[in-house]
Amino acid sequence: MFSRHKVIFLHRSRWFAILVLLLFLLVGMTACKDENSTTPEATPATAVSNPNATPAITEQNPGPTSPPPTETAVPPTPTPTEPLAALVNDEPIYLADYEKELARYEQAHQELGQETSGDYRAVVLDALIDRTLITQAAAKDGIVVTPEMVDAKLAELRAAASDENNYTAWLEANQWTEEEFRQALAAEMVTAQMRDKVTADVPQAVEQVHARYLQVDDAVLAANLLEQIRAGADFGLLAQQYSRDSTTAPSGGDLGFFPQGVLLVPEIESVAMSLQPGETSDVITVTEADGSQNYYLVQVIERDAQRPLSAEMRYNLLTQAFDTWLQDQRNQAVITQLVDTNS
Repeated sequence: MFSRHKVIFLHRSRWFAILVLLLFLLVGMTACKDENSTTPEATPATAVSNPNATPAITEQNPGPTSPPPTETAVPPTPTPTEPLAALVNDEPIYLADYEKELARYEQAHQELGQETSGDYRAVVLDALIDRTLITQAAAKDGIVVTPEMVDAKLAELRAAASDENNYTAWLEANQWTEEEFRQALAAEMVTAQMRDKVTADVPQAVEQVHARYLQVDDAVLAANLLEQIRAGADFGLLAQQYSRDSTTAPSGGDLGFFPQGVLLVPEIESVAMSLQPGETSDVITVTEADGSQNYYLVQVIERDAQRPLSAEMRYNLLTQAFDTWLQDQRNQAVITQLVDTNS
């Protein structure tokens, strides 16, 4: 359920490698310096037997003047860069983080006996991008999660585990280090605060309608059923007999009370919200994703201007509000994907 920031171990190992390299270079340069500065013991001067030989260099005869040695510039060692999976407004998502999250995703599905979907790599990367967008927006809004707050939440989790060994075993089983889990938990706490802020205006009670509907895949049948209803036939009985929705047909197509924004077929919802009690819609034609067409009739039974939302309905509205906000963040962001999620 959590995600985390960059892997600290990788950074430490890279820094250690740099230190080793610098130490090697330092030792090497010192050895060269010592080798060049070592001179043989002085030997007594000997008579020059060859008059054409080059005179010995002495204090009185220092020899020809030569230019001082020049230092050769050593090009700077390039700073190693960690591979990236994506950039979100120039903030990196590291490839190591993405790969670890993939491993957790695969492990979770394996433990549940489920197969991963073909696009799960994109799902994982999108989740990391969303988390980054949320933390960036939270920082702009002054939302802060302190180390003390994370400590308190960790204490709760440890207490729930009832045993420190259980907690440690859980971390290891889910491929977490302590530091990674702290960072993931902090990100989750930031998300919760941001979600509360974004959804603060979602009300507890809204206008709702109580409606019923029926679904058929034949336009002629739909028109015929509408005629019967307008002639006085019972909508519920026709829904039980003809509706292709096996979930609602036994109850006469009853959808119960619902507000704007919760039905899976928005065309039905839009029409239902516009009707008054006792009114039946015209035939509503909906083209499905596969190109097929379904035909619907909707009848409103009653309306309530301020009906309290059920826990499930309010959760759906909260989720919808937050998803809309998050999509806005994506639309405004500069996101560069640097990894192939199809392979």
